[in-house]
This record gives sequence, C-alpha cells and structure tokens, in this order.
Amino acid sequence: MHALSPSALRRKVRRLTVACLALWLGVTLLPLAVARSGLMLGPWPLDFWVAAQGSVLAYLLIVAVYAGLVNRWERQAGVLSFEVAPDQEA
Repeated sequence: MHALSPSALRRKVRRLTVACLALWLGVTLLPLAVARSGLMLGPWPLDFWVAAQGSVLAYLLIVAVYAGLVNRWERQAGVLSFEVAPDQEA
C-alpha cells in the first residue's frame, strides 16, 4: 500500500463527506417521496417502514462506512485524528 499525502487525504475525506451528506439527504427525503405511493411492505405501508426502520438503519450504515474508510485512509497516510493506546494497536 502506498502512503497518502495529507492533501490527498483531505480531498478523499471531503469527497466522502459530501457523498455521505447526499445519501443522508436522500434517505431523509425518501419517506416523503413514497408517502402517497400506496406501496405496501407486508401489511404495512412502505413509507411507514422507511420512516420507522429503514432510515435509521441507513443512517447507521452511512456512519459505519464513513468511520471505516476514514480510519483506513488515516492509517495509510500515517496520520490519525486520535491517539491509539499502544496495547490496542493492530
């Protein structure tokens, strides 16, 4: 693996942040888009399921992917945004 320069790391993180914000906006507005569609997921309306369960799961996935990618990129660049205890280093 090659080391990322600090400027390349900032660009990658900025692009990922913009992509995650766009996904967040889409997930937030999705229940509004399907609210009047009448689609059903089992006995429940799809908009109810998306608002009650799907959105929360999507938010968790966005955060997990963001954290994992930024952590990997920071390790490649040799720059961490936090201190790791010596006994926890992999």
